[in-house]
Amino acid sequence: MIEYVFKPSRKVKGKTVKARLFSGAYSLARGQRAKRVALHTPSRKVAEKMLREIIIKAQMEREGMVLPREQVEAAHEPLTALLAQYRSDLVARTSARNADESTARVDAIFNGTGWRFLIDITAASWVAFRSSLTQSAKTRRDYQTSLMAFINWLVRHDRLGRNPLDRVDQISIKGKQVRPIRSFTDEEIRRLLAVSGPRRLAYLLLLYTGLRRGSARKLALCDLHLEAHRPYLLTRASTMKDAEKLPIPLHAGLVSELKAAIPAGASADRLLFVRSFPKGATLRLDFVRAGIPRKDGQGRVVHFQAFRKTFQTLGVRSGVNQRSAQALLGHSDPSLTANVYTDVAALELHDEVAKLPWLGAAVPEDDVAGDAQNGPKQAQNRHFRDVLNQLIQLAQNVVTTGDAQEKEWCGRRESNPGHLLGRKEFYL
Repeated sequence: MIEYVFKPSRKVKGKTVKARLFSGAYSLARGQRAKRVALHTPSRKVAEKMLREIIIKAQMEREGMVLPREQVEAAHEPLTALLAQYRSDLVARTSARNADESTARVDAIFNGTGWRFLIDITAASWVAFRSSLTQSAKTRRDYQTSLMAFINWLVRHDRLGRNPLDRVDQISIKGKQVRPIRSFTDEEIRRLLAVSGPRRLAYLLLLYTGLRRGSARKLALCDLHLEAHRPYLLTRASTMKDAEKLPIPLHAGLVSELKAAIPAGASADRLLFVRSFPKGATLRLDFVRAGIPRKDGQGRVVHFQAFRKTFQTLGVRSGVNQRSAQALLGHSDPSLTANVYTDVAALELHDEVAKLPWLGAAVPEDDVAGDAQNGPKQAQNRHFRDVLNQLIQLAQNVVTTGDAQEKEWCGRRESNPGHLLGRKEFYL
């Protein structure tokens, strides 16, 4: 442990000049770097007494006997002021859109619970407020997620000792989706495009990029790279939900549609959709014109998010692998791509089932009777004969392949076998 008082010194015109007031230095453990504090007194005895009180307080804070200064200050600060500080930090780390959405939920919780200071936050009051909410399970879970993120931020920044809600169970949304979404059928897409008129390009863009509506309507011409060897669009971080750039390859058909729609000499910062992007009401009217039911017999609905689900479902049908689909949709959780954004009912599962070997072929009655009489021994002999025939066929294939490649192998002889084993063509 270190403990001493001193007068700081500095160089002035080559001379060492000591300060008039004392400072102190201390550490609470062996090997710990000493912490310096200004004591603001010219008296050594007063400085020593002040340093001793500072050390005692620091030891009590370390043992949990008193609250640290940051927590004492936060306890007297209104929650709205702390929330404003949290929002500023959230904007710097993520995006303004994400910060606004998260802090709006937390502010609504403050108003609903009557919380004003940190001491008001209790598990019982939160559970009572959560029980009074009439929104869907997903919305209630979003409220709790935003609140927990705010409180955990306070804990990480030493504004709160512990999270008072850390033992409250999270809301489960499994099987509680209010509006399950389905994907469009191929015929529905064709009918929708036929009646959409000037909105055709917007619907095609949503269908063949998997972008969210909010990101698609903010696209500018500078985001499109149509003349590249492999055309793509690169979204700006400010337009994305997760505030990250996302390169998306463009289908050849979509590239042709985009080139035809962009006027010659247009500025690079011009929005792709100068006119208003289709709104929800407009989309529903197009559904009526195309004869597309908004809700099917299973209660599943179609809206803008259905384009995103159709994009993933078409990808699965066309053989797009799971990892690529996850990257295209910008998902961090692969289960979200597989379980939520893939419409299993719309997949061509008949072809997949047809790949299974058929084991229901009729067996001659003589074979069945023979197996029943001779018991397991004869069945074992038949299995042995099948395995032997397979081995003979495999050996014949190896011999045939070896004869055909003998000259090629002979042309690749090497005097140093060890060196040969390290060459790539040795394994070809």
